[in-house]
Amino acid sequence: MSPIPHLAVSIRRILVRRRWIYWLIVVALALVCAAEVRAQLLEVESERARWGDTRAVLVAARDVSPGEFLSTAVLSRKVPVAMIPESAVSDVANQIARQRVAAGEVITTADVAAGDGPQTLVPDGWLAVAIVESPASGAAIGDRVQVASDGVVISADALVVGFVDDATLVAAPADEAPLLPAAAAASSVALLLVP
Repeated sequence: MSPIPHLAVSIRRILVRRRWIYWLIVVALALVCAAEVRAQLLEVESERARWGDTRAVLVAARDVSPGEFLSTAVLSRKVPVAMIPESAVSDVANQIARQRVAAGEVITTADVAAGDGPQTLVPDGWLAVAIVESPASGAAIGDRVQVASDGVVISADALVVGFVDDATLVAAPADEAPLLPAAAAASSVALLLVP
């Protein structure tokens, strides 16, 4: 017969006759578990302290589309100072979203534009051009697109900023913008949606 079952029976007999040894083991194990939990909590607190102080910033309360007023779509939330971008804004009165902002994202100067209208969505150094698409792409305000004509990409990086009558207002870099209306007049222009 193996000595292990015999040893187990002997230990059980000792624990049955001397209950205080059983409870001493239970208390010792509970103390070890409590010490481990305390160590984990202290580690969490030290990590939290490493992040430092918090400060209230404006974050998007929900997903915001370009051209939408931000004053109704933001809330103030305390965020660790280490996570706050330098360009975070503190006020969005009369500001619209220049680009899509995801829920929970800190609002920065790159996200906002003063006033309203398509011109506020045009990035610095770019120009807006009205073009008639053929066929219509279904692009929405704020969509990144490529502008193509007769199978040739005229503008590799453009942005839909609005609509006027049947035309789509597309912002493109200043050196590419003059090519767009010329291509539209000569042939069909298509907007290729960029994922």
